[in-house]
Amino acid sequence: MSWSIVAGQQLNALGEPALASLGLGGWTPPGLFQQFFEMLHVSAGLPWWGAIAVGTVVIRLCVFPLVVRSQKNAVTMNNNLPRMQALQVRMTEARQMGNEIEASRWTNELIKFMKEKDINPLKSLLVPMAQIPIFVSVFFGLRKMANLPLMSMKDGGMLWFTDLTVPDPYYLLPAVTALTLLATIEIGADGARLPTSPNAHLVKYFLRAMPFVVFPLTINFPAAILCYWVCSNFVALGQVIFLKIPVVRTYFNIPAKIVHDQSKLPIQKKPFVQGVKESWSNMKISKSLEDRQRYDEMRFKKAGLGAVTKTYKYDPTRQTADGRPPGKGRPPSA
Repeated sequence: MSWSIVAGQQLNALGEPALASLGLGGWTPPGLFQQFFEMLHVSAGLPWWGAIAVGTVVIRLCVFPLVVRSQKNAVTMNNNLPRMQALQVRMTEARQMGNEIEASRWTNELIKFMKEKDINPLKSLLVPMAQIPIFVSVFFGLRKMANLPLMSMKDGGMLWFTDLTVPDPYYLLPAVTALTLLATIEIGADGARLPTSPNAHLVKYFLRAMPFVVFPLTINFPAAILCYWVCSNFVALGQVIFLKIPVVRTYFNIPAKIVHDQSKLPIQKKPFVQGVKESWSNMKISKSLEDRQRYDEMRFKKAGLGAVTKTYKYDPTRQTADGRPPGKGRPPSA
């Protein structure tokens, strides 16, 4: 395919206009990823779809150590699930009863137990926290390249999506993106599991709805973006499957996962509607207790700073000589 060369444009080794001469690249996060994909495209001679795929694999491999740490933390949380849920139940009951002292006691017990077992729920979010800025940067970088459009990307695709600057005409890439996202959620890739939360099943229902929202949103995305997204999802699934191999788990010191009898756990899974109702009820109880606490604080403050409320029928500082209150019409003693 031929391109019209504008005077002053720099050409790369493939005879294509360099990204820098088109106002792309730079030192912003999207610009750095644009340069990274251009390097793979030019230096390795890969078509644009291949450069995006290889670049995605490299990016995911850089995040792989975080995946291992997240897996270790998830297994440790699962293995200590009964004790953690028991402490959570006692903590919740104390809060519902308005016993803040007891609730604080069980909260401290839970924190102490988690420190002893080296459990940190935030470790399960390491991969999403690292992936979000990467995904956003690659998204805007590829979108700018497609919207320019970068002429070499017009035939840089493969199979049915040869033009990476336009949406997939058959909607297959959006469909594959949604399906792989659902698979990622179901198997718990990228720290998608939240085993110790009482409302974890509600979060899972919300996550399961995401692919059905993603599909209509992505049908108008350029194929270059969806090529990256699909590759990223497949690599994430491959990493999780790879970490399920016993030899690999032993090498990375990932503990064996204990399968608990769900019927014996302190927190039982409930149907979606019942879970929502209970969560709403707990929220209302907590709100009522907080309102009552604020009201009591206001009353105590008013009682301490306001005028003294009269709670007696006579002035106890003005009595008769025999200690009795002054009678009607009888002057009080000095």
